[in-house]
Amino acid sequence: MKKILVFQAALLITLFISSLLASKAEDFNPKPASASVYNLGLKSYEQGDLNSATSFFTKAIELDPNFVDAYFNLGAIYKKQKNYALATNAFKKATEINSGDYEAVFELASCYLENKEYNNAKKYFSIIPSSFSKSNEVKQNLEKADRYLAIENSTNSQKNEIVKSPEVQGQLLVDKLEKQMEQTDIKPQVPSQNPSLNNNPQALVNTLTKPKPETINEPIRVVTNNFSGPTGIAKDSQNNIFVANFQKDNIEKIMPDGKKEVYIEKTGIKGPVGLAIDKNDNLYVANYNGNSIVKITPNKEISVLVNNIVRPYYLFYDQASNKLFSTVQGRDALVEIDTENVSGNPLTLR
Repeated sequence: MKKILVFQAALLITLFISSLLASKAEDFNPKPASASVYNLGLKSYEQGDLNSATSFFTKAIELDPNFVDAYFNLGAIYKKQKNYALATNAFKKATEINSGDYEAVFELASCYLENKEYNNAKKYFSIIPSSFSKSNEVKQNLEKADRYLAIENSTNSQKNEIVKSPEVQGQLLVDKLEKQMEQTDIKPQVPSQNPSLNNNPQALVNTLTKPKPETINEPIRVVTNNFSGPTGIAKDSQNNIFVANFQKDNIEKIMPDGKKEVYIEKTGIKGPVGLAIDKNDNLYVANYNGNSIVKITPNKEISVLVNNIVRPYYLFYDQASNKLFSTVQGRDALVEIDTENVSGNPLTLR
């Protein structure tokens, strides 16, 4: 939600005169009458009265059809209400008036993505420069749009194979968690306390600010990111967390202090999915693409526990019985492995 300071009558007159004197080809400053109505919209929004806020922002646009921030705030309200069609119209109008407003472009593309218009989402995310403050989110959303387009444009048989793959299943789970964490309620930024701005009516108008997300007060948070098709997860007795990266054929380790490192890479790891840890902190990895289950000791010694197990998936280690359980997609089966009695040559599933 963008914000403008409340205008006094004298300030409105000064602003009106300065707007008449403006000689720029592109001038996105609001007209005085629309600015006062816009402020009423902000006040209504802050009080939680979204219906009144919508009415005031709409009226501000009637008084000044080029009031970019009024369009932006309308879009923010409609997006909060999950009315993506109206939000799209509002954000699109804002970008038509000011094509350099990449915050509006980002919100427009996000609405297209939410509304499952993936081609339009890609179109607008693609024009946002890499210098934009949310460039990482832009990249992730482009990947998400590509992912859903691949599913949408495939045949039924192809679609089943795509959705069944561990990589896509992992990403779809991440998408679901991100959706749960979405915070669309945006509060106006506190007006600048810079004294020089208070004496400059034109500068006051130019301090219209972009929205800042509120702090997410929910029992879920992002611990770390930048994985590559994350799948399995396990935790050892030292509170280290291990995550399988399906795309990069490696296992990453997140230490209690938050530091992250590549624990095992390539060697013996092919399309890792399920992870499990026993009471001695041995790590077991289900190699989906390698058709095997491997064991990695705390000293990083790797050995093959089970051979020729077609597409092993999830793993679970039962501390009481010292047995490892694995689902096997290639055989639609659940297998049990007695890890204490496996020695020498690896087992072969029959």
